[in-house]
Amino acid sequence: MAANNYIAVVEKTLRLLEAFRGEREVPLAELADRTRLVKSSVFRILFTLERLGYVEKGPGGRYSVLSRFARIAGDPAPSFDLGALAAPFMGELLRQFQETVNLGVRDESEVLYIRVLESSHSFRLAAHAGIRSSFHSTALGKCLLCRMSRDEVEAILKKNPMRRMTSRTICNRSLFHRELGKVRLRGYALDNEEDARGARCVAAPILDSTGQVYAAMSISGPATRVTRGNERDIAEALKEACRQISKLFSYNADAMKGSVPGVQ
Repeated sequence: MAANNYIAVVEKTLRLLEAFRGEREVPLAELADRTRLVKSSVFRILFTLERLGYVEKGPGGRYSVLSRFARIAGDPAPSFDLGALAAPFMGELLRQFQETVNLGVRDESEVLYIRVLESSHSFRLAAHAGIRSSFHSTALGKCLLCRMSRDEVEAILKKNPMRRMTSRTICNRSLFHRELGKVRLRGYALDNEEDARGARCVAAPILDSTGQVYAAMSISGPATRVTRGNERDIAEALKEACRQISKLFSYNADAMKGSVPGVQ
């Protein structure tokens, strides 16, 4: 009886949606490749989703997921695409610092990278949209948790234990909560070789219309180039970019000053 209740086309549709991996535009052939479904099936599913307003077909036959899914989930974010919104700011940060720029969101108990612009340096931190990482060892993760209550943070950490990634990883709960306090106060987070030896990262939060952290953006690179000497410059540029994106989320930073820690 259980087998008779299973609807295969629903499973295929969800596989297809997950295959976007947070990327802005993906061609049909790539989606078919990722899902291992025949192109004709992928086309029919996309055609249906497009008619229903859940995906959009752009120039060159590339598809993107629309914000209708977020509205179903009760997401307070506006109806535009975060990756597309952040793209010009990420491009400017890449031009300015020549290091990899990452955009991430919270996905259950992990950080999900939804857009990555890689540095052109031959020696760089390689990443791509769709990868996941831990909260406690990354600058993105610290930003995503920094405005949550202690109980909310504890609930997330229970689902994803604080594994030691390097000798510098913060694995003590009390020290980690103290670290989140620092992020709130200064408005940015650091990964000082905590996730990977020899790699440093600076991140800042993106706020939604309620003043909560919706996403985070970071700049990452080898510790020889992302140093304490240029950390402040990177942090200020990131904070400004994230402030601008937050404003586009209808977040009024001036109105929230004094009532929300860390907003400048």
